[in-house]
Amino acid sequence: MDSPRSDRPVNDTTSEFPDVHDLRLAIGTTLAARPIYDRSLRRAVWTYVCAERDAGTSPGGVILSVTELVNAAGIEPVSIDQALKRRVILWCVEAYFGQLGGDAASWGGDSPNAGPVLVSNR
Repeated sequence: MDSPRSDRPVNDTTSEFPDVHDLRLAIGTTLAARPIYDRSLRRAVWTYVCAERDAGTSPGGVILSVTELVNAAGIEPVSIDQALKRRVILWCVEAYFGQLGGDAASWGGDSPNAGPVLVSNR
């Protein structure tokens, strides 16, 4: 027997929750600061993405939403904007699926502690 269906669609985003506005505002405020501190921005992105993930928002929807926030910040020049978007998208993936890009606890400042770099001599 089928369960009764609701007329209300399943939430695709947490935008109806007031706290999400605050989380988006935190990202926007961090992006508006000059210089932009990666550590603060990463923390804001992770908090927002985790809230969206827990609400059932798709990974693509979360990445699109955060990318729109970066676009709205009007970062210039384009090379810095693109580099920032790459980092932010990586942070979205890390937060949504689990930490993939390093140990956030090892961050001592605005950038991760660099480990050894493997270089091929070919």
